[in-house]
Amino acid sequence: MATKQAIFVFLLAVGIWTSVEASTEVNCPSQIKQQPMQYCHMFLSRYGAATVTRPQDSLLERCCQQLGKLAQRCRCVEIREFVRVQQGGGWDAPRMKRLLKEAPNLPKTCSLGPGSCPV
Repeated sequence: MATKQAIFVFLLAVGIWTSVEASTEVNCPSQIKQQPMQYCHMFLSRYGAATVTRPQDSLLERCCQQLGKLAQRCRCVEIREFVRVQQGGGWDAPRMKRLLKEAPNLPKTCSLGPGSCPV
């Protein structure tokens, strides 16, 4: 009898956990639309143009605040989309190379996680 109760409690817990996960699923396009990423776009654009120094720390700080408001999965979606648009935008090869180096590491630069975003 105790075994049946334990199995029931376990299955109930799994069912509740699955429901919670499903209800917290993130809609990235909607989230990105609600949280414009203009500071990250400006930061990455200026970083791509810079040859030696990083752009102003205040711009990076604002970018990190915006990026932190997105769900972790959506951060990479937004970064990939920005890079994709720039690849078609006529940036020269050295600038694009700097962007491709910096953009994937932006969450890490902002201390928002250890990983990088494949672009």
